[in-house]
Amino acid sequence: MTKLVQDAVQHQPTRLNRGMSDNDTLPVPQLGKALRILRMKQLVERTMLSRATLYVLMATDPTFPRKVKLTARAIGYVESEVDAWIAARAQ
Repeated sequence: MTKLVQDAVQHQPTRLNRGMSDNDTLPVPQLGKALRILRMKQLVERTMLSRATLYVLMATDPTFPRKVKLTARAIGYVESEVDAWIAARAQ
């Protein structure tokens, strides 16, 4: 690419869809610390609930943290979302 084209591409805002104006850009999340992923065993220890109860909550509670697919056979949960869910249930 030429220098002019490279500069133009770098200064273009990222748009979500065609209906957005040129001033609308994607929000960039600011992460204060690294994300930590909890596996099922850690989730059981953190919540003090059984695996069976957690699976029921995953299926029925819309506020339960979403799972994150790590590999084809492994899932995890974002620690901050789990902590927020526990705090909300405690109130």
